[in-house]
Formats: sequence, structure tokens, C-alpha cells
Amino acid sequence: MASAATSCSAVIARLDARICVSPVRSSWVRRAQWSGYARALALQQVEVDEIDVFSWGCGLKLPRRALPTTHLDNYADFGAWQAALSEIDPLAWRDALPLAIGEPAGAADHPVLIRALDRVRQHARVDGSPIPWLGLPFALRDLKLASAPLPCLTGGVKAFRLKKTPQDADWLAAIRDLERMANAGLARLDALERFYRDAQRAIAAEYRPGALPALLALIQHRPLVSPQSVATDLGLSLAGASKLLERARAGELLVEITERKTWRLFLAPDLAAEFGFVAPKRGRPAKEAAALPRDRELAAVFDAFDDEMAKINILLSRRA
Repeated sequence: MASAATSCSAVIARLDARICVSPVRSSWVRRAQWSGYARALALQQVEVDEIDVFSWGCGLKLPRRALPTTHLDNYADFGAWQAALSEIDPLAWRDALPLAIGEPAGAADHPVLIRALDRVRQHARVDGSPIPWLGLPFALRDLKLASAPLPCLTGGVKAFRLKKTPQDADWLAAIRDLERMANAGLARLDALERFYRDAQRAIAAEYRPGALPALLALIQHRPLVSPQSVATDLGLSLAGASKLLERARAGELLVEITERKTWRLFLAPDLAAEFGFVAPKRGRPAKEAAALPRDRELAAVFDAFDDEMAKINILLSRRA
């Protein structure tokens, strides 16, 4: 138990440190929110896969996926949770918790990670909604395990709700699941930062990039796109959006996940492999191309790309 708690805390600290300095922080947070919410729905025994939450967040319907239920709104709590994650006041979430939740006597003798999970356990005993599972990132932040809520670190175990006194195996399962989520968050951050560098190289290699930087910035925040959604978001014609997506697909910056000529869908390469739309690459990872040399012209290109990412982030936040 002590070894698992130490290992999990170390991974969380590493993820928190990486996020603080990452150039793709805002886009990673958006993806992590969908991933964390999918985990909370799974603990509620909702038959929704993570890719379904991603497609809902991107506003597109994936082919050959089950239709969502119409008698229940599985995403009713997402908006309030998303707003709480961006709340400046660190006490806002904790002040909204039921008064019955608190640290028992002798809690300081236990590891900080166990104390954070115990807050989730207490909340789950009095609230049958996904809210307790979504509260774990705030508990980790309040107990100084992270400097800010990390949305992918939601969860717990069903035993927290079903058992009055969980066993050691239940606590161990919760710790290991949390470590798995943190490692997955690190892996997705690595993939997102690599995509960011690949996008910079692709833009620098273009003689006339045109709207390509705006598309690549959009993919950072919205990994699942279609010609119709790109045309709407970037103010292009449908034909222009289709040609732009084809340029990104030819440069291996997007993967087409549909086999039809109309209503085409494209997904970021890392998620396409993770969700099973393309076969994962075997063997050693491909060696990344060398970093581009620093000069004033490239610095202007990279700054313009960062500006595009900031604009897309503001645009999608307003629409949300």
C-alpha cells in the first residue's frame, strides 16, 4: 500500500510539473476533461465509452456507435464541473460540499493520497451522482498533491459507495487506478506536445500555409473534425475546408476514420490509434525529426501559430 501510494503520488507530481510549463496546456485540459468525465460515467455504470464522450465534446456523431439514451442526460453535470475547474477561488468547490464531509480524528497520520480518496468516499456515500468522482482533482489540489485540479484524475472505486468500510484491497485498487489515469495523462501530453512540434514543422515547410495553422490549432483543441465543422469554425467554404483537411491528412497530421465520400470524419493520429481506428505502430517509436533552427522568421511563424491556438481556445470556450 505504501509503495503504491508513493508511486502514484510521484506520477501525479510529474504530470502537474509538466502541465505547468507545457505550451499545449489549454488543449490538454480540454481533452483531460472529457477523459475524466468518461471515467466518472463509468463508475456510474453508464454504458458510454471514452470515444463517445470525445465525440460529444466535439459535437460530431461517430458511425457505428450506439445512439445515446434520450431519457437521461448523462452530461448534465459537465458544464458546472468545467466551470468549477476554471474557478479562481480555490475554496469554491470545497465550500459546496455537504457538511457531513470532513477529516476524522487521526487523519494526519495517513498518507495525503489516502486522505484525498477518503474525501471522495465520504462524498460518494451521501451523493449518488457523478459529482463525488469528479471531486477528486479538487481534493488532490486542496491537499497540495497538485498545484491545480488535473481533470483526468477523477475516479475512485465503486466500493467507496457500496461499502461502509472499504477493505485494503479497495484502497489499493483506487490508488492503482489513479496512477493509471495519471500515466495516461502523461502519455497524451507527450503525444499532444509532439503534434505541436510536428505542426510547427509542417507550417514552416509550407510556402503558403494559408489556413493550415488555424486548422492545426483547431485540431489541438478539437481532435475530431469534419469538413462541415471546420468550415463553420474557421469561416471557410465547404470545398475549402475539405481541401485543407486533405492537406493535413497527406501530411499525416490527421487520420480519416470514415470510408465514405460524404460526411467524412478525421481524428488526431494519437487518438485514432488509441481508440482502435487504425492499427498501432509496432516496434520502436519513430525517431522525431530534428528541431528547427532558431531565427527571426521561424520565431514569427511559431508565435503566429501560438496566437491561432489562443484564438481557437477563446472561440471554443465562448461557444461552450
